[in-house]
This record gives sequence, structure tokens and C-alpha cells, in this order.
Amino acid sequence: MITLYKKLSEIAFNYFIGQKVIEVDTDKNLPLGLALEAGHLNIECPWRLQVLNTVAIGYSDCIQSPENYSHKNVKKILFGKRIVNILHFEAISDLVVEFEGNIYLELFHDSSFFEGWQLQGDNGFYLFTLPGGSYSD
Repeated sequence: MITLYKKLSEIAFNYFIGQKVIEVDTDKNLPLGLALEAGHLNIECPWRLQVLNTVAIGYSDCIQSPENYSHKNVKKILFGKRIVNILHFEAISDLVVEFEGNIYLELFHDSSFFEGWQLQGDNGFYLFTLPGGSYSD
């Protein structure tokens, strides 16, 4: 039996709480990226966007069915939404960004070779995942 231990990190994300999504990268050749009022989230790993406990769109949808799903779908859901909470799990650096309206963007670091995501604030905050799932700030 495999037991996954997910411990919340003690990183304070207060700087990002209340910030609004002001842009979503919609170019199909770029990673998913969110511009915030005073920061940016760049996503180069699998992700899913939940709305009211249902997966509205995910990374696999964009890869497997690009004629039906794209980052434009993400923009329709997240544009103008404010962040209400951020959870970071230490062991494998998963990140959950909660937006107003019961919307959750979940990021899953999945590579032993590549970085997974970067969260950067205009105040100098910079958190990113390293190959294998560890993180650095």
C-alpha cells in the first residue's frame, strides 16, 4: 500500500490574496500563464481547473482535444477573478490556487527532469518547483 503524505508548507501567500487575474496566455504554443495585478503564475506541468467541484478543463483536454479545449476556455473562467487562498504542499510541490466563486486551479508537478511552475510577485516573491518536485524560493 502506498501512502502519500501531503504536508502544507508554511510559506505565506498573503501578498497574492485579493489579486485579480488580468490576463491569461492563450497562445497554444506557450505554457499556461496567468498575469495577476502584481504578479504572475507560469505553469509548465499538468493542471486542472475545477468549478463547483467539477473539472471544467484540464491540461489533458488541451493536449488531447485542442479543437474543443484551449487556454481560451481557462481565460473565460478565470479572467477578472480574485484569489482567495493558496495552498502549497511541500512533498511534491503541488499548488492549489482558490479563486472567488468556488473555482480551484490545481497544479501537479510531474517531472524528475523539468521545473513545473513558477509563482512570482512584483514585491520580490519568487517560488518555483525544481526537477523531482522540490521547490526553491
